[in-house]
Amino acid sequence: MKANEFVIEMGNKPGELAKVCDVLGSNQINIKAITMDRQGGQTFVRILVDKNDKAREALESKDTIFTENEVIVKTISDKPNALTDVARKLGAAGVNIDAIYLLNRGGDKVNIVFALDNPQKGADVLKD
Repeated sequence: MKANEFVIEMGNKPGELAKVCDVLGSNQINIKAITMDRQGGQTFVRILVDKNDKAREALESKDTIFTENEVIVKTISDKPNALTDVARKLGAAGVNIDAIYLLNRGGDKVNIVFALDNPQKGADVLKD
C-alpha cells in the first residue's frame, strides 16, 4: 500500500518535537507513525498522519521546513526473518531502503513503512 510521509527538519534543542506535535494536534491531525533521528546538527522527524492535505497546510502555515514523500506500507509476518525476506527482495531488484519504521502490529502481523529510493518499483516488487 502506498502512503505519504512528511519529513520535517527541526532544530536540535529541547521542545522542538512538541512544537511540531502542537501544530498537528491543534489542527486535529493524528500521527499514525513517527520516527526521529539526528544527522549532524539537524534533527529529522518522519511521520505518517491521518490527514495529508490538512497536515501540509498546517506545516506550511508555520513555515515548517519539510518534504513530502511517497512511501510503501507492507504487512509482514511478525516472526524471525520476515523482514529479511522483504529486504532481500528489494535489494535484488536494486531498490534502496532510505528509512524504515513501524506503523503498527497486531496478532501475528506487523505493518512497516518503507521509504525507498524508487517507491513505484518497490511497490511492484512487494506486491502480494
